Amino acid sequence: MTTTALMPLDPTVSPQQANRVLPIRANLLPQDISDGRRARRTRTAVIISVVLVLAMLGTWYWHAAGKKQDAEADFVSVTGQVSQIQKAQGKYSKLTTTKNTITVMDGQLAKLMAADLPWQTILDLVRSTGDKYDVKVAEVTGQLAQANGTTSSDVVGTLNLTGSAPDKKAVAKYVLAIVDLKSKGLADPFVNDVSGADKDGVTFDITVSLTKTAQCGKYTTKCKAS
Repeated sequence: MTTTALMPLDPTVSPQQANRVLPIRANLLPQDISDGRRARRTRTAVIISVVLVLAMLGTWYWHAAGKKQDAEADFVSVTGQVSQIQKAQGKYSKLTTTKNTITVMDGQLAKLMAADLPWQTILDLVRSTGDKYDVKVAEVTGQLAQANGTTSSDVVGTLNLTGSAPDKKAVAKYVLAIVDLKSKGLADPFVNDVSGADKDGVTFDITVSLTKTAQCGKYTTKCKAS
């Protein structure tokens, strides 16, 4: 038996080229069938999207409902605790009333003692200031501004100091020392009278103004340490 090879009609065409399938594509379906398939694909995509959205909304609603239940449970628990505490406070109603009364009294005392003066501190101050110059303060008389008719807005009262000193120079030095006490509420020292001979010692009468700086007390501005 012999085999005869068939040659292409055109000798220039190779066997690979003769066996190649031409890339020709043609849509032979009718237009209504193509439109129907496209519509079904679109409908399917829309349905899947809606289902996914509904699933997400359902998940979110379930999560929100759970959180709401937890919050309601916490609210009920806290409300119960508050009720228990309020019932327990009934045992201390007298103590609460007393504390409220003390608070009201403190407010009233703060208004009443707004012009309070630390008299003991002031007396110690005017006496100790004269020790350096051998000035002895024998008597101190104090008056509030309302009592003596003082109209200055900064002056809240006056002090009248009487005592003895070795000489007039000691009295002058004492007055200058009082001038330096302005930051502690003493101001405007005025010598009313100095009598006696220097060799025998002198007596003096001095008036000193008290300013708002000196005001302090338990129920108002705290006094500075002396």
